[in-house]
Amino acid sequence: MASRDKNGKIRGKIDNIVYRGYKDKQIMQIAPKRVKQTLSSKLSALEFGLAARQAKFIRSVFHNVYEECDGNMVRRLTATVAACIRTAETEIGERDLHDADLSQLKGFSFNEDAPFEKLVAVSPRLDVAGNGAIRFQLGPFVPDDDIVYPPNFYRPNGTFGIFVVAFNFREGNVQIVDYAGFDVGESDHSPTEIDWQCNKLLLEGDIVLVVLCLRYFSSNWLGQRTQTTNKDFYPSIILDAFHVSPEMAALGAADLLQPPPEDDFSSYGDTRGRIQQKIARLTTKPTKK
Repeated sequence: MASRDKNGKIRGKIDNIVYRGYKDKQIMQIAPKRVKQTLSSKLSALEFGLAARQAKFIRSVFHNVYEECDGNMVRRLTATVAACIRTAETEIGERDLHDADLSQLKGFSFNEDAPFEKLVAVSPRLDVAGNGAIRFQLGPFVPDDDIVYPPNFYRPNGTFGIFVVAFNFREGNVQIVDYAGFDVGESDHSPTEIDWQCNKLLLEGDIVLVVLCLRYFSSNWLGQRTQTTNKDFYPSIILDAFHVSPEMAALGAADLLQPPPEDDFSSYGDTRGRIQQKIARLTTKPTKK
């Protein structure tokens, strides 16, 4: 059904013609005919839906970490997760991120409007040992010279945050393994260096994401801090993404002597099961003679 808007433009559908307005123009388009999808197309669409669910799972965990994002972040993350899933050797319906090569997630930026390399002159380094120990290093650097601060920001300082989070998409669980914050200030003229290590036990089969962010604050004479509202100063990236292998879990338990985490998992809903059921129905559906 079509109707006329306040500017005199027709909006809506009449028969197979779609009417819409754009600025001062009246646009008419022919609605596409319904196309019958092949089984391959349906399976690919369902797998992309799986990627969207698992990307949303990641966003829901980290949304309080990256805080601000660029307008295309949701699309970019879903596409990256989908590309990772497609690297698995198993068939559609039998694979997810737990079967995938995760290298394409490394370096993913949640906010391309605030690239780390333009705000921080030194590059972070991250190493994952055979026993699952994670070492993060940054610097040496001079906070006054090597960090770009928001303009017109009174007494600016920054905080680097490092977050280690383990996901199990098949069970819909997530665990915050470890995190740390490191303050720097524009008034710091001496070289400084960040060298931090996470020695927490990791669980076999989990996927671990390590995220680095930088947040800017101004402080008044009472020591109270106010965070910048400038979206161009909210950099957040995934430094690493890796599977916890049986060897990592075993060596971590033996070397670190830490008990497995308890009561740290929270359910984020079904990220795989329903889509797998739909794929199973399609692939087992009898064909018509």
